[in-house]
Amino acid sequence: MQRKSKNLKSQLFKVGFFFLIVGILVFISTPLRKLKDEVYEEMRLAIFQLNINETNNTTINNVNTENLEVTSENTEKAEANDKKANYSYIGELSIPKIKLRRGFVSKESRYNNIEYNITVANEANYPDVPLGNFILMAHSGNAYISFFDKLYKLQIGDEASVSYNAVTYNYRLTSIYNQAKTGTVAIYRNPNVKTLTLITCTHNDDYNQTIYIFEEI
Repeated sequence: MQRKSKNLKSQLFKVGFFFLIVGILVFISTPLRKLKDEVYEEMRLAIFQLNINETNNTTINNVNTENLEVTSENTEKAEANDKKANYSYIGELSIPKIKLRRGFVSKESRYNNIEYNITVANEANYPDVPLGNFILMAHSGNAYISFFDKLYKLQIGDEASVSYNAVTYNYRLTSIYNQAKTGTVAIYRNPNVKTLTLITCTHNDDYNQTIYIFEEI
């Protein structure tokens, strides 16, 4: 009788201990799972960033794009001024595939403005700067000042050229990506080559802008 009582107590103890362990595991499983997921995500992002830095040697530059929106007032003003203004172009952008040829003025010019011309970004280096990034912005769409309205037709491998100070610099398109319109864009490029960056509103999209990265050839 005593032996049966001891066996029963032993079994009850084992069952109780089992349910205690199960309860503890259930209690801590959610935080552990969350912690595991957070650690995994941090590791994934770290590996991704490492791949970018080591394989693409990417640098990030932020460029102000607050004035990329086009209005009817912009268009009317640009069309009127374009007919009478002397822009004193210092260079020219050419993209044969889309039959684009348009001059640009110096950063200091009053006409270096999205309302008048293809605009040289304040953050840009001129084409003669070693390993520099020449950044141009313009409208897209149907407006008179939509000089980049055909950029969406470009594909990787297409070529562009910039004439500046009696020298022609040739580039090949290597990257195209979109970013939300927030007033700035991040430019991802290889710092070991000279680049040309073109920025405009995304075709048939009111919420994004498209960045085209060309590398010198």
